[in-house]
Amino acid sequence: MNKKLIVGITILGIILIFALFFGIRAIRNFIIIQNIFSEIESNIQKDNYYLKTTISHDGESSITKIYYKDGIGKMIAENGIYTWVDGKDAYMVDEANKILYVLDLKSSLGLVSNEMFASLIPGYSKNIFQKFVMAGNLQNSIKTEKVNEKKCYKITIQEEKALKTYWIEKNSSKPIKARIEFDTGIIYEYDYELRFNVVGIKDVELPKTDDYQKIEIQTND
Repeated sequence: MNKKLIVGITILGIILIFALFFGIRAIRNFIIIQNIFSEIESNIQKDNYYLKTTISHDGESSITKIYYKDGIGKMIAENGIYTWVDGKDAYMVDEANKILYVLDLKSSLGLVSNEMFASLIPGYSKNIFQKFVMAGNLQNSIKTEKVNEKKCYKITIQEEKALKTYWIEKNSSKPIKARIEFDTGIIYEYDYELRFNVVGIKDVELPKTDDYQKIEIQTND
């Protein structure tokens, strides 16, 4: 057999092997991603969750808490001031100083929603094709790793100028933690506590605000 032909067949064989490997890898990652989002969609339907996020950076940390129940969301910042949204009204409430900031509802709906926790999972807002591209990208990876004795998917995504790593619990698809490292060397770390069906009416109710100072906040689109 001609030497050039043998070399050509060998190279083609190697290319096909690599193509098969990367194809299987992409399909495997895509299936994992789809399974994660299938569980997330089920959790979204519960319309009841509590999410505590601890953000650490440069030796300092801050905590935010979100309570969501039946269309009412409340997000409490580190200083105790919270955002409240119920689909009809939106406020920022400073109970300590008795100030009620009236927000533009249209611009505030995304502040606290039934699917807010889902945005912590990479690729949630992407369509099917974009998810498959993300799954097949050689710069991205999905591995298995234990975090606090919990089996997790460790999802690493290279996006623009940042390397983003997410740990998602295998059994529940809950986000456990995340790490974002920018090419400047700046690192942010996030720890999550997410629970479903634990929020009661008192967790999301507004205080009586008749004697509060009311301030209208206009948001430009």
